[in-house]
Amino acid sequence: MKQVMTVMSKSLLAVLLSISFTSCATMFSGTKADIFIDGDVKEPVTINSTAGEYKDVTLPTLVEVKRRQLNGQHIHISSEHHYFDDIVLEKSLNAWALVSVLMYGPPFLVDLMTNAVSKPKYDQFYIMPLDSVSMADSLHRLRPAVLISTMGPDTRARLRRQRLPAKFSRHEFNATLGVGPNQADHFTKRYVDDFIIPMNMETDAECGNIFRDSYLIGKMEYHYRLNRKWDIGAVTAWGKSTESYIEKDYYMKAEHQQNLPDTTTYGYSNCRSFSFAPSVRYTWYETRTYRLFSRLSLGLMRHHLQFDTEDWKCSRENKPYRTLIKEENFDKLKWRMAYQFSPIGISVGAGPLRLVAELGYGYLGVCNVGLGFSF
Repeated sequence: MKQVMTVMSKSLLAVLLSISFTSCATMFSGTKADIFIDGDVKEPVTINSTAGEYKDVTLPTLVEVKRRQLNGQHIHISSEHHYFDDIVLEKSLNAWALVSVLMYGPPFLVDLMTNAVSKPKYDQFYIMPLDSVSMADSLHRLRPAVLISTMGPDTRARLRRQRLPAKFSRHEFNATLGVGPNQADHFTKRYVDDFIIPMNMETDAECGNIFRDSYLIGKMEYHYRLNRKWDIGAVTAWGKSTESYIEKDYYMKAEHQQNLPDTTTYGYSNCRSFSFAPSVRYTWYETRTYRLFSRLSLGLMRHHLQFDTEDWKCSRENKPYRTLIKEENFDKLKWRMAYQFSPIGISVGAGPLRLVAELGYGYLGVCNVGLGFSF
């Protein structure tokens, strides 16, 4: 029992370490940045940036620029009848880079290589055409041709949706580990109470028992995206929960120690679950670097409960026990409906490797964090 918990704890630590060595700014922000452009021009324009050429677009629009050599980078705009000044970018610190700085090592080095530590100081611009071709060569300007602007959040969100690539990853595999209450908790409690209440037992105050009776859950899943909003798949999950109990008399006050019984009873609950369930996810917001979704899943759970008791011979002075007198084992196996509702889930990353996390309740527990791979 302890060996299984040790293995699962190490697995959880491995996932957390792998996440900690992931370059945060690069994963959350990507190697490109968004620039929003609006303007006083009715005809289509062509925009050239370091990320590519955008032909015959109407304003307002969104273009991408590479983060490398961001400071002083030019965005060139042209149209059939007008000339425009270039947009010249400035850089500032990307807040996500601070997380990598705290971690230091590989995450920070990757962010430096991709220049994800930087972001555009201003990402919204309003352009005006020069009054005429002759005015483009004039030393005197009646007004500035490029202005810093403020665009509403609804417009920004609409432009981001329009700029999502037509082709997207259809397949996703991910593996996560989580800790938290599980839908089987109330079944487990009812089973355990049948033993500890008649035996006058209570939870043992063990040192270092971090997870206590909360489930440690490992999950693997596959999903196929039908479109931008819906994807379907299946989830396989393994859960484990343990707890220790002891007779209440063991923690009697010092003045009553002489009244301790000759034997002390210990109890150990060990609950394991295996779940398999189809799953549906709905994406309610998506950008190039992250996606927010909700999940609903229904299936089957195999719930195995064990309760072991041990009677140990104790001295009157309450010294460590010496002799095992009696040992009993009780098993119970149940098949139940498995369900999971996660109102908030997030997949972060601009490439095939993603950070995946979600909050909810059911056979996956409350909180799950791990890594996903999309293609």
